[in-house]
Amino acid sequence: MPLPPRSSWRWRSQGRAACALALLLGSVWVLEAACAFPVSRSEKAKASSPIAEGPETLTFPIWEAPPSGVPSAKSGASPEPVAAAEPTFPPYIAHADDEPPPQVPIEGVERLDYYYGKLTLTDLGTEGAITRASQWGDSVIGGDGLTEAIRKRLQQRFGDAGHGFHALGPYSRWYRHRGIAYEELSDWDTCLIIFKCRSDRRYGYGGVTSESSGRARSRWRTVDQDIGRSVSRFELWYQKRPDGGSFQILVDGRVERVIDTRAAEVSDAVETVQFEDAAHELQVAALGTGVARGYGVVLERDVPGVVWDELALIGSFIQRLDYEDPEHIKGQVQRRDVDLLAFMFGGNDLQREHGDLKRTTEPYEAEYSRVIQKFRKGKPEAACLILAMTDHAQRIDGAIVSRPMVGRLVAAQRKVAAAEGCAFYDTFAAMGGLGAVERGRQGKPVLYAPDLRHPSVSGQQRIGTLLYHALMHGYAGYRRRLTGQPLPAANLSAQNPPDRDVVRDRTAEADQVVDLMVTEHAGPGIGQPAPVDDRTRRVKDPADE
Repeated sequence: MPLPPRSSWRWRSQGRAACALALLLGSVWVLEAACAFPVSRSEKAKASSPIAEGPETLTFPIWEAPPSGVPSAKSGASPEPVAAAEPTFPPYIAHADDEPPPQVPIEGVERLDYYYGKLTLTDLGTEGAITRASQWGDSVIGGDGLTEAIRKRLQQRFGDAGHGFHALGPYSRWYRHRGIAYEELSDWDTCLIIFKCRSDRRYGYGGVTSESSGRARSRWRTVDQDIGRSVSRFELWYQKRPDGGSFQILVDGRVERVIDTRAAEVSDAVETVQFEDAAHELQVAALGTGVARGYGVVLERDVPGVVWDELALIGSFIQRLDYEDPEHIKGQVQRRDVDLLAFMFGGNDLQREHGDLKRTTEPYEAEYSRVIQKFRKGKPEAACLILAMTDHAQRIDGAIVSRPMVGRLVAAQRKVAAAEGCAFYDTFAAMGGLGAVERGRQGKPVLYAPDLRHPSVSGQQRIGTLLYHALMHGYAGYRRRLTGQPLPAANLSAQNPPDRDVVRDRTAEADQVVDLMVTEHAGPGIGQPAPVDDRTRRVKDPADE
């Protein structure tokens, strides 16, 4: 018989009656059937949601007396052990963020099933279920405005599992993260992959490496906000090498670990420190005993929740990611144990419209495919998402006009997504398509920067919010489609164990990002790297010229 929603008085009264009957009959089976249901975070939040999905159609099995010869609970004989039922997807309770349907849905959304499966475990509060996504992109995500918008919305709904990956040293003043307070206390020699500045092609998970033969130092602090106020695990990703120096990790001013990176051969490693889940200040310092080279750090919490990495490569073409050594980046992706790989490039490739992309986008498609294939080898089962580039415009006789090459590149990105088994989100269409820059410059808030190429901070946040709603619409469909099916395996041991763990029992918000980002300067054909300071290997700020 169909039953009303669990939140109603009738459900509660029937549930109590069923539990009482089970206790009187002494049947564990009836008790479990009457009283045990997995409840998701979305269901717990339903009281605050104005949207309900209507009556559920859950049906209880009817209790029958055991057949003759089978011992009962009253006989005093021990019943035969019954195998535990395989956990299944519970009925999905609609969430306010599921509606209305997005005007631009995700294409090939079923290709996100792996990510949605992991998100379901997080939603149900499964112990240790952290759902990770990593987003690589050019300057459109460089200030963390877009990625912070989606990270914050996801963490508010599913739980805050930490800030995620962060570079050890900034390669540009435009590299900023929100939701974490970061400061380079003493300069690192930082190299961005677009400059092809490491002969061993080991650029790390985020395409940025930092090294020091002196005493470089960086600091990260949690922030006093609803998201980002706690951390319980800190990872240093670094390189072992024959001439390796030493790193020092400090937690709240106290030295917790000294890492000697010397080794007979070059290899990659991760050092993990664990501590009380609370507000903390964390530092990484080079000790000047050799070349201490790092790829970045990870800040997470060991609680069910979501992480969304911002991996901006300001001024980069998608092809630059192909500079990564195949085995190196495969190991980096595998170690991160990511559930969704997202890519958003294209703005810099517009500069090739009068060169190798004048007649065909095939070279661009081949480059994008090679990068996707290289990165996915680290975790082939992980979901993949390609986000289209945003509108770019130019002034012609005083009018703001969209560049015609944008539509061609968006079509190429959609084609690559289909060929590589990735979902596709048409950011270009979601923000208004052709003429979006012109309209975005005139509206309030202003959605595009004066350079007519980059979304403003408000524009980045708009994109993040649109993507979030498209993802959640897909998640709701996934949950309804899988109701009653076996849950995916938690697979919580997939991540490689840290080299060592230490547990201690101890008891500023990020700077505002500017709208105008740095892009590569291009001549004929494929673009050339952006201007760089030879002393620091950092992208120059146009204001410095």
